Amino acid sequence: MTASGPPPAPRDADRLLDEAVATFYGAQLEHAHLMQHLAVGHDLNPVDLRALQYLGAIDDDRTPKELGGYLEMGTGAVTALLDRLTRQGLLARVRNPDDRRSVRIELTADGFAVVGTLRAAYRRVLEQAVPLESVQLFTDFTDRMAAALRAAALPEADPER
Repeated sequence: MTASGPPPAPRDADRLLDEAVATFYGAQLEHAHLMQHLAVGHDLNPVDLRALQYLGAIDDDRTPKELGGYLEMGTGAVTALLDRLTRQGLLARVRNPDDRRSVRIELTADGFAVVGTLRAAYRRVLEQAVPLESVQLFTDFTDRMAAALRAAALPEADPER
C-alpha cells in the first residue's frame, strides 16, 4: 500500500500508462510546434534551432563532432549547418588553442540572443503550466525522464538490435 492508497490493479496500471504515453506524445507534438514557430520566427529551421539550443546549454565551446553526435548528423550535414549558421552571424568557428588542426564552435551575441528567446518561451510555458510550488517536483520528474530516455536510447536497451 502506498501513501495515496493501494497500488492500481494491473489492468488499471496498463490503462494509466497508455494514457500517460498518449499525453506524452501530445506534449511532444506541441513542443515540435513550438520549436517550428520559434525557428521560423528567427528565419531558421528546427534543426538549426536545436543546434543553437545545444550550443547554448553550457558555458563551453563544442566541436563539430560533438554537435554532429547530438544531432545524429554526418560530417557533411554538420558542415552545411555550421556554414549556414555562420553566414547568419549566429555562431563562429574558432581555432582550438590546444590543437591547431581542429576548431571549436561558439555562439555569437546574436546566437545567444536566439537562445535567450527560446529560454524565455520555455519559461513562459512553464509559468503557465506548472504552479510555482510544483516546479521542484517538475524538475525532479524531468531529470528522471531524461535519464530514462537516455537509457532507452542505448543499443543494449533495444532487444531487437
